[in-house]
Amino acid sequence: MKSRWVAVAIAGLLTAAPAVAQRPTASAFTIVNRTTTTVQQLFATPSGNANWGQNRLDGRNGNPSSLAPGARMSVRRRGEDECRFDLRVVFQGGQSEERKGVNVCAMEEVAIGAASATATDPKTGKAADDPSFRLFNRAAVPVTEVYATPSGAGNWGQNRVSGDGLAPDKTQQFALPRDGNCIYDLRVVFGDKRSLERKRTNLCKVAELPVP
Repeated sequence: MKSRWVAVAIAGLLTAAPAVAQRPTASAFTIVNRTTTTVQQLFATPSGNANWGQNRLDGRNGNPSSLAPGARMSVRRRGEDECRFDLRVVFQGGQSEERKGVNVCAMEEVAIGAASATATDPKTGKAADDPSFRLFNRAAVPVTEVYATPSGAGNWGQNRVSGDGLAPDKTQQFALPRDGNCIYDLRVVFGDKRSLERKRTNLCKVAELPVP
C-alpha cells in the first residue's frame, strides 16, 4: 500500500486583515506582513511586465486598504502555471521593498519582513525554512533516481541519486537550499523502472519520506 506524502506549505511575505482574508485557491497565493509596520500599497505582477499594475490594497472589490502587521491576504493569479511574480510593497511612511522573480508556486505564504526561519519545528526537528529531507526506500529494489524541484519550475532538474542508488530498507539525506522555497514536486524512479510522482509537497514540514 502506497504511503501518503503530506504536502503543506511554508512561510511567506504578506496577507490582508483577518476580517477580509480570503482562502487561497490553486490560482492564488497568500502574502503575509511579517514586519511591525503597516503596508499601504501592494503590487504583484507576473515577472517580465513593464509596469507594476494596480495597487492590490485599493479598498475596492473586497480588497483591504492596508495590511497591518501579522495580517495576510490572498492574491489571485491567472492560472496554475503562472508562478513567477515581481512584488513591491510600500510601507506607512513611504519606505518600499521589491522582490523580483518570486516563485509563488513553491511557497504557500510569501512573507515580507523577517520570517521565523530560525525557529525549529518540534515535529521534524528542522528549521522552519529547511526543505532538506531523508528518503526511506521500502521497496524490494533500489531507488535509482530522485528528482526534487520547486513547484512551477517546469522541469525535473538533476537526478539527486548517485552511484548504484538507494538500496532497499536504507535511507539517504537530500540537502536542498534554504532559499524560501518549501513546496516541491518530487519524482522517484526504482530499479524495476517503476516511478512515483508527488506534486506540491511541503518538504519544510516533513523530515523523512517513505517510498513507495
